[in-house]
Amino acid sequence: MQFNNFLVFLLVLTSPQKIILLGICFMLLYIGTAFSEEKNASHSNIDLVKIGIVRVIQPGVFDYQSEDYLIRMRAWGVTFPERGQPGYDDAINFTELKLLDSNASIKVRKAFDQKNLKVVEVFTGNKEENFSRVAIENGVGWHHEEETDRTGSFVIAQMKAKRQELGIWQNDGNFRALNQSSKLPTPLLKRMIGQNPFSSSINYWVTSFGKIHRPNCSFYERGRGTLSRRPTGTDCRICGGTNPR
Repeated sequence: MQFNNFLVFLLVLTSPQKIILLGICFMLLYIGTAFSEEKNASHSNIDLVKIGIVRVIQPGVFDYQSEDYLIRMRAWGVTFPERGQPGYDDAINFTELKLLDSNASIKVRKAFDQKNLKVVEVFTGNKEENFSRVAIENGVGWHHEEETDRTGSFVIAQMKAKRQELGIWQNDGNFRALNQSSKLPTPLLKRMIGQNPFSSSINYWVTSFGKIHRPNCSFYERGRGTLSRRPTGTDCRICGGTNPR
């Protein structure tokens, strides 16, 4: 019935009115198609965003991509060697192996720490293993007791790693010492200071009257004067100045 009424409506329309009506129909059809394509593209872009851990910055520190934000996070309850310390390379390799391309789940422990990092517990794998506990258990990092208030599973994990001398516990637990090979050599000029016979290592006190006093002299740094390693003037009669008595 409604279709018949529509046909009657079309018959009574004049040619210009029919043209206008057809134009409106095509416009509505175009708008609907464009809206549908935009909606599909929006869903497609959301699917392209990887939700999860996308980048490891340093051992235990990583970037987590949510639907809207990229958040930098730190694993709760574990501390790792810093760059240049023994075990750093093992720690960052362990972090990348465990966290990248994994379906990790996150539990927030602290909104932000002093370095503006969100502190979280990370659970990985099908067994939902605690990343921090596994790192401690393998000697990759050590238990951050002040942060966890001595969580039992972390304490036991560290005891096992120490007993088996794993990772950082291999060198008598001296994991905080800087690797000697990574230290920069002392500059030659710095090593020569105080040893070069042609340069004095003593700062003499030269008064405004030109008297030169040694550091053990009672007139040293008394009154007006200046300190000098190559003084010019008259030597003190008590201490000897540049010629000690």
